[in-house]
Amino acid sequence: MTTHTFDQHVRKETIINVVINVVINCTIIWFLNRHKDTVSAFGDEGFRVDILATAFLLFFLMSLIVMSIHRALQKANKLPEFYINSQHWRHKLFGRLPYSVWVLALGFGLFALLVFAPLTIGVLAAFSITEFTPLAYTIGKGIWVAFFTAIMTRTIIETALIKPKPHKS
Repeated sequence: MTTHTFDQHVRKETIINVVINVVINCTIIWFLNRHKDTVSAFGDEGFRVDILATAFLLFFLMSLIVMSIHRALQKANKLPEFYINSQHWRHKLFGRLPYSVWVLALGFGLFALLVFAPLTIGVLAAFSITEFTPLAYTIGKGIWVAFFTAIMTRTIIETALIKPKPHKS
């Protein structure tokens, strides 16, 4: 058993996830766009399509990995104590979700696709942003990935650690 608190563990995991995902995403986006004059919002290679794809893939893959690791750590008793509060709305909700890491990861990917991506595309459209330089897009995408990864890491970890309530037959 470790000696740090669950909140400290989540902060450390959040930092790790942000760094890994920003590096991976920025590297990919830079190599895909570095020779272009601009990255447009439109077309098959536009940033709107990229934002949609990234939202789903980032959260599907990240949650799949993070939840699997945390379930293994929990099983090996190598996590700080995590207290489930049966009165907390988030814990009630997480307790009703399926236990399958694959199903949960798919859910996180779809959530990001249906919430984070349209929100991002909508804000860019509201400000009439239709193109970026490759460097500006890479930096912007890094900030986007860092922000959404940071706000979702705790939820993904808690979801992995809360066992679902048995269904009444």
